[in-house]
Amino acid sequence: MTLNNIEVSSVLKNYTSSQNAFLSRILIIPLAAEYGINYIPTVKTGDTVNEGDVIAASAKDSGSVTYLHASVPGKIIDISPCLSPNGKQTFAVKLLFNGSFRFLGKKHIPVNTANLIPSSIANLLIEKGVINTFKTQCPENLGLQIKKNKNKNLIIRMFDEDPYRYSDSLVSKMYLEEIVKGAELVAKALNARCIVFAIDQKLDSKNEYAQIKNEDKYVLEMNIKRYPCGTPREIVSAFKRTAKTDFSISKDDLFTDSSTIYEAYKAVILNEPSISKNIHFSGNCLFSSAMLNVKIGTPIKDIVQQLGGFVKEPQKIIINGSLCGTDVTTLDVPVTKYVKSVEFLSGQKTTDDQIYACINCGNCRLACPVKISPDILYNNTVNFKFLPETFAASSLGCIECGLCNTVCPARLPLCQTISVLKENLMNNQD
Repeated sequence: MTLNNIEVSSVLKNYTSSQNAFLSRILIIPLAAEYGINYIPTVKTGDTVNEGDVIAASAKDSGSVTYLHASVPGKIIDISPCLSPNGKQTFAVKLLFNGSFRFLGKKHIPVNTANLIPSSIANLLIEKGVINTFKTQCPENLGLQIKKNKNKNLIIRMFDEDPYRYSDSLVSKMYLEEIVKGAELVAKALNARCIVFAIDQKLDSKNEYAQIKNEDKYVLEMNIKRYPCGTPREIVSAFKRTAKTDFSISKDDLFTDSSTIYEAYKAVILNEPSISKNIHFSGNCLFSSAMLNVKIGTPIKDIVQQLGGFVKEPQKIIINGSLCGTDVTTLDVPVTKYVKSVEFLSGQKTTDDQIYACINCGNCRLACPVKISPDILYNNTVNFKFLPETFAASSLGCIECGLCNTVCPARLPLCQTISVLKENLMNNQD
């Protein structure tokens, strides 16, 4: 399906660099950053922490403990519930900013990584809390993924899978040199045979990618105007159609994105924990859009002031894109590691949130790129009807592109329901 979104290359021309976001007085750091991992606070109310200190740790997972870090220095003032950007409730550490920084504004001296062995790189990524945001709905710890996917190829998507989001494309443009270095380190940890950079075929900067091609780096040019285009299925298919190499890739390889690899670069080469994120803020309600480096835990409402405030009252706050993201109801939602973009839309750009009854139009089946039946899966699930095991298993083929949602006249949450069904099936398999 071709979508009538703005040409990505024309949007990229308007941005040359990212700038630091204003610092909030109180930061809210949710204790749920990755899929399947719940964090237990290692601090208590009244404790004082420095920037980068560990504030929460996970239970052991595959022999490793993962961590959350304080994004600013200050005092722990509370550990209480909050709403996360994915729409779920979780506990959060509330931090009152006070003190001096270790990383922000300091001169970074790159670490000599020549002698780092693969296991050391993976352990650093775990220790620094780097997560893979290839799928923003199910972010995973990158170091743990590497330990589970040894000897796989490394596939890096340098554009956004959601055509209404430009975050990964902007990170790729601004930090290409750092991404290449980070990719080499991740590939070393993975013992990868090859690194594949999947890029927009219409990029004006394709010549820059030509310089990184060699026997273990391949640049795959893709037509990103057709959606879906950024899933493993689509990337592998494009590679098989166009690549002329002596190796192959599969959906079992390690897929990641430019934002993740840039975070890996900071963790390993700059020795900086994952405490900030480059986020694109946009929408017709803003005075101006911007790419900002935001401290994890910063409430969205505090960023709006830096962008000049609202020119229109937002009716929707969309996190991570209109097709692949979520709609939150409050500006108090904090930035987390899996947030890539925030869009503020007025009533003129949105429809109502009313869910109507399914009219059996079949649009969702026609739109589905993997040819499942979203309407049947949805209706049987929400109405607690029996689904034959083989039919329920068809939900595992869903790539969560969201096309079924976009064509549904009843505005049914088809993709979200199938995602829950998939999760339940996979949990039962475990």
